[in-house]
Amino acid sequence: MTYHCRSACARALAWNLLALVGVLGGGWEGLWQGARAAQVEIAPELDRLAAAHGFSVSGLEVLEDERGRAEEAGLYRRLRVLLERFDHILVHAANGEVERVIIIGRTNSQPPAPKVRFETAADEQAGEGAGRIELETLRKGSQHSVRVTLEGASGRRVDRALLIDTGADAVVLPDSMIAALGLARDGLEAREVQTANGRVQALMGTLEAVWLDGERLPGVAVAFLEMEKLGAPGLLGMSVLGRYQMTIDDERNRLILTPKRGGRSAEEAARPE
Repeated sequence: MTYHCRSACARALAWNLLALVGVLGGGWEGLWQGARAAQVEIAPELDRLAAAHGFSVSGLEVLEDERGRAEEAGLYRRLRVLLERFDHILVHAANGEVERVIIIGRTNSQPPAPKVRFETAADEQAGEGAGRIELETLRKGSQHSVRVTLEGASGRRVDRALLIDTGADAVVLPDSMIAALGLARDGLEAREVQTANGRVQALMGTLEAVWLDGERLPGVAVAFLEMEKLGAPGLLGMSVLGRYQMTIDDERNRLILTPKRGGRSAEEAARPE
């Protein structure tokens, strides 16, 4: 009888230990995930990363008393997570290292609208990016922006959020970005272009590439305008979008790009009307 009691107690103890292990396991996992994305004050954390990795920061005043997620990852990922609620630019040096971080302001978002789908003419180079690309969009009313990486001269790269605009023939950027991309003004072509506010002077050129979620699109036409005439941080136009069949999913805030062959060439897509 005594032996039976000990056996039953042992079984009960074993089940209790298993249950405890399960609870602790879930707790450890939760603690681990929490540690990976701890909430921190953004400005001090950004200062710490800048000191550790040797890059400069401008626009820190925008981040006063703001908190964000600090994730244990590579520098690029850590910066993107930390600044996910703010429009910002990451400037890369020729060796690919982050050289400068520019904080622009808080990213605005609006409730999603119904799903919209439309197709564009494709570029003859569509086969170069053979995979489907899906990008998260940033909402401002009915407008969508996506974060892309712009590659300029000597491998210099700049991360920027661009407004999706199928009415723009090229990627359109403020002329203040010419130097950041390592381009020379005298190497650009002055040309009159049509905008929503009338015809204006622009400097036309070609970016070495635009990167969309790791997919490199070479030889992208670009137009540089004065910021006050541009009226936006930048436009993602048909010199990129024209290479794809495009879907904007408003319910999920996603831009979906599927390469398609035929249609206009990159040169035609970049040519002003």
